[in-house]
Amino acid sequence: MRTLVLGLAALALAGSLAAQRRARIGPTVSTISIEDGSGTSRSYTSFGGSFAFLSSDDGEIGVAVSRYGDLSSNSCVRQMTFFGVESNYYPVGAKGIAPFASTAIGLARVTDQDVGLLGICSSAQATNAIGLGFGLGLRLNLGTHAAALVEGRFFQVPNSAIQALEGRANVSVGFGKPRQTQLLNGTLGPAVGLLLRLGGPLEGRGPTLGVRFRRDTKKAGALGLQIDYASLRVTTGCSSNCEPSAVLFAPGYEPSLYPAWGRLYADVGLLLAGFPSAGSDRGIAQGAHGGLGADILTGGSLMVNVNTRVLWLQRNNRNNVFLLQGGVSISPRLERAIESR
Repeated sequence: MRTLVLGLAALALAGSLAAQRRARIGPTVSTISIEDGSGTSRSYTSFGGSFAFLSSDDGEIGVAVSRYGDLSSNSCVRQMTFFGVESNYYPVGAKGIAPFASTAIGLARVTDQDVGLLGICSSAQATNAIGLGFGLGLRLNLGTHAAALVEGRFFQVPNSAIQALEGRANVSVGFGKPRQTQLLNGTLGPAVGLLLRLGGPLEGRGPTLGVRFRRDTKKAGALGLQIDYASLRVTTGCSSNCEPSAVLFAPGYEPSLYPAWGRLYADVGLLLAGFPSAGSDRGIAQGAHGGLGADILTGGSLMVNVNTRVLWLQRNNRNNVFLLQGGVSISPRLERAIESR
């Protein structure tokens, strides 16, 4: 996951000006990594396809289906078919080499057998549940008629053993009238931070590494999104698997002031944390975040962001956790957006 976010940050500045077709369709393959109850990680392959269309200069929405034919770590059957609605957010447009943040929600049909007495598998039971996913990806446009997408995401089916990290790849053919777009005022860059415990039984045990997205609304503020990989430690009430890692997904709104040196803003939004490892926190925790930050213009083409915010999470056992995150990121500056004020 760390390699993914650093690779996205390195490629974020590249791009071309080719017009894009309004829709695309093509096959998808993925590798999903699931930990069993003993903490052993196993990888499985899925196949499927997706259909999506550009709903705006910076957004794409579509539908996808994936078939996971074998997710079992023993002789019993565990299979899943996922039908989902997917949304990709392109902060610097969908042209050329285009990084994006992805979200997905849909119906997961899971067939699962449990191991009973004497190691005998129970009868196969098919159940329907909601599946959720969020992550980061990179789109490479191959002219105007084809595109390749790679993505890393956290994926969960609540109340099941499927809480996992997944890598996906898609090749699509584009069709429809070409969409002539302009590069909007969006930017992104690598981010690093520290987590300090304010309350509750979780604390950081290392720096957070991630990517920070930002898009100017041309009004009183901006839309922000930060995705981090965080190493954590359970401080109380834990007997095993006490050092989980999580993927933090934090969209927010940023009401702003614009002094001559850059931007001063407040930040408020929702927070999701995906825990793929076995343990009491495995799955998705939810909460909110809020804080203050500043974009400082440099003499060159970059701007430096410094921020601090309070994170609130509610764990699976209903315990509340409060963390203080301080961070720094670097991204291309938005000269036109700032100078127009």
